[in-house]
Amino acid sequence: MKVPPRNRETPDPPRPPAPPRTKYRVSEKRETARRMKQQEFERAAWQVFSTVGLDTATVRDIVKATTLSPGSFYNYFKTKEVIFDTLLDLVIARAKDAILLCRSDEDDLETMLVKAYAASFRELLSLHGAARFFELNQHHIRARLLSSTIAKDMTDDLKARLQARIQSPVIAPDKLALAVSIIFMAGLESLLHLSKNPFSDIDETARFTTAIFTSGLLRSFAEP
Repeated sequence: MKVPPRNRETPDPPRPPAPPRTKYRVSEKRETARRMKQQEFERAAWQVFSTVGLDTATVRDIVKATTLSPGSFYNYFKTKEVIFDTLLDLVIARAKDAILLCRSDEDDLETMLVKAYAASFRELLSLHGAARFFELNQHHIRARLLSSTIAKDMTDDLKARLQARIQSPVIAPDKLALAVSIIFMAGLESLLHLSKNPFSDIDETARFTTAIFTSGLLRSFAEP
């Protein structure tokens, strides 16, 4: 039996691993450029909405306040309402951060609310053009406020803090939700008041807003 000749060809050596791709650098630059363009549109939209309001503003007005093209706007925001909602989320996030910085777990209900109101009022009214933004767009803010994801996080947190401070064995969920909505919207109304009355005292407004319903809130939850 004849043995077939052995294959004398030398097998190819294993290929060295391919060097890591460097596309991430290009992507990082592209992402940075994308963020810069988006922020430029947001700054322009804030200026426009603080000058003429959402109802009167157009996408063209926003684009004219930038160095960018109209086509670029639609790559980031489909409508003027979308960029308005984005700005409102940023505003709510600023208020949330201010409240987190001022809070203490040792505060009673009244102290907690006064500090939260004052901190959020002071933070938001420090933004350039904020007073006019709130005044011109108040009906849109009212309609959108509680549907914001960030606002929902804040209301959920407030529910937990109310439960921890109210001496009641059982708090009906619907009453608790209503109380939180009232507290939240009272803050908005006081903020709108301050935006229209720039010489009003922020701390006094925070105390007044809290005092309006704090005693009644505690009494209503204490009742069977």
